[in-house]
Amino acid sequence: MRGKLVSQPFMENAVKATGLEDFGGDTFRHGLEALIYSLNNDLNLAEGTTGYFQQVITQILVNRLQVTQLIKDHPEILDEKIKSPVFILGLPRSGTTITHTLMALDPLSRFLRNFESAAAVCPAPSLMPPEPDPRVQTGHDAMEGLYAMGPKLRGINGINFMALGTAECQNLMAHEFVHAGWSAGSSLFGHGNWVGSCDMTPAYLWHKQLLQMFQWKSPNERWVLKAPIHLFGLETLMETYPDARIIFTHRDPFEAMMSGVSMVSHWTQLTTGQVDIAAVAEWYPALWAKGLMRALEVRDTLRKDRVIDIFHTDLTQNPLGSMKSIYEHFGIPFSRTVEKRMKVWLRDNPRSKFGSHSYNPADLGLDPNQEKERFGFYLKRFNLNGAEA
Repeated sequence: MRGKLVSQPFMENAVKATGLEDFGGDTFRHGLEALIYSLNNDLNLAEGTTGYFQQVITQILVNRLQVTQLIKDHPEILDEKIKSPVFILGLPRSGTTITHTLMALDPLSRFLRNFESAAAVCPAPSLMPPEPDPRVQTGHDAMEGLYAMGPKLRGINGINFMALGTAECQNLMAHEFVHAGWSAGSSLFGHGNWVGSCDMTPAYLWHKQLLQMFQWKSPNERWVLKAPIHLFGLETLMETYPDARIIFTHRDPFEAMMSGVSMVSHWTQLTTGQVDIAAVAEWYPALWAKGLMRALEVRDTLRKDRVIDIFHTDLTQNPLGSMKSIYEHFGIPFSRTVEKRMKVWLRDNPRSKFGSHSYNPADLGLDPNQEKERFGFYLKRFNLNGAEA
């Protein structure tokens, strides 16, 4: 095992790289220390693994320095109003991505794009840029490189990582080192547990600040955003965006957990080569059951017109019908243009286009009876009977 990582050199390197010193506060240190502790204790830090996370950590710190300076130079950014944003949340593998992708086709929607939420984070170009944003091709090449190394991942996450496709809110919350993807992508259980119990107030403040920055030069009618991580922070989300509208996706939890454990195992094998499926199966459902229970408690306090339930079976069998119900519930016009765009996308992007996600349930180490008991509160409330294929 290589030497243990420590946080200070990362900060020093970011300062040296940018010539800037103001990180916009120091609340990020809690998450950074949690991530580094998890790296040091949950993994054998082989050279390749260390290099990847060194790049991730450094880029986030560089982003903080540069965004903080940009806002100092343009304080009007913080005058941007984020009005009635739509947030999509639910268990991983429950339909959040397809819901987000379809709603992002609406010309009046503003969504977080993969290329703009990756390194380096900076404002969108002007509404009519003289040339394409170079980050698009960089993002595309990076994802194609990943899929070349792990072809099965295209079938698991293909829709998630198109350069021009929709990105998750956790890419912005990562500036406080609040990001569920690191634990899910590398079995960093310690950091995942920290994310599930931390105070997310600073993460949502950065989330809003970054949305204001993106909107500053590229506005639209409404933000449409998504991330399962919001299950852990729904109360803080509503405090940050009091007029937010919530789409809650639902799927039989055993089906979602099987798909999730398979996903985590494949990603961990790619990123670290140290996958322990039994350990993933023990950790993953416990974490998400906790987040789900917390979110449902908050959801009970919301006005009925602020939240809608969408079920995975309906999304699979009648995606346009699910979209129409969302638009109708929130009073958003479902124009002929929106419907046509969604129909064309569904025609040109069948699930098989991205490959298949197959797994043998017996190999995943999940006990259906145990998960039925763990998620009993959820199964009963939403009448999820495990009938999905």
